[in-house]
Amino acid sequence: MTFVKIPLPTEEHCEVLFSHQWLRNEPENVVLALQRACCRIRFQAGETLFREGDKMRYCPLVEQGELQAFRHTYQGDDKVFGQFVRGEWVALAAVFMEHGRFPMNIRALSAGQAMLIPRETLHQFCLQRPTLALQLLGNLSQKLYATINQIDWLTSSLAGERLADYLLRLHRSQQDTQPNAQVRLPLNRGQLATQLGIRPETLSRLMAEWQRQGYITCRASYITLCHLDYLRALAAQAQRPF
Repeated sequence: MTFVKIPLPTEEHCEVLFSHQWLRNEPENVVLALQRACCRIRFQAGETLFREGDKMRYCPLVEQGELQAFRHTYQGDDKVFGQFVRGEWVALAAVFMEHGRFPMNIRALSAGQAMLIPRETLHQFCLQRPTLALQLLGNLSQKLYATINQIDWLTSSLAGERLADYLLRLHRSQQDTQPNAQVRLPLNRGQLATQLGIRPETLSRLMAEWQRQGYITCRASYITLCHLDYLRALAAQAQRPF
């Protein structure tokens, strides 16, 4: 996609940048220097902003809306690897990869906007600000650890255990936006089955059985978790002590 980069007003203090946990303790002039190197893009739901293999000149930081990272499978389906909302960097690890390319496709799930921070600027910023570099390393290390745990979980768990763990993680991440124990599925059923490593028909049977037993209720893309204790018991082995 060819998008229009919007210059940032010089007098603007971009809230998502100034309030970011990695930057809130940095001097104002340092954050302003980073901001001056940035621009902004706006996007609509369904737009693909970057494609796998595109040269990574910028690292997006979501200000509004939701972005999704995915790849196409050999069967032509979409395999989703992550969702990004306000305050989250998109494909941050790729900023430091030698090939300097987007490792996945990035598309918009809703209308919104993002700041574009030049890759080279982030490199220079890390060289000049060791504390920030350490925070970035800590974040990337935590994501790597989470990925290892996820692979371990996917290769040693049953379908119901994986689904319960996924719904509970979704519940924790959406508690501020969804009422009670309701969650909004950001994926369709086929994408969710692919992400959980199970067959779509297995997922459908499992969810139908849980509805029959009263553990969940489903309405379009919304699921209400009616029996949290049951789901927690199923997903207990996914919890790590640290």
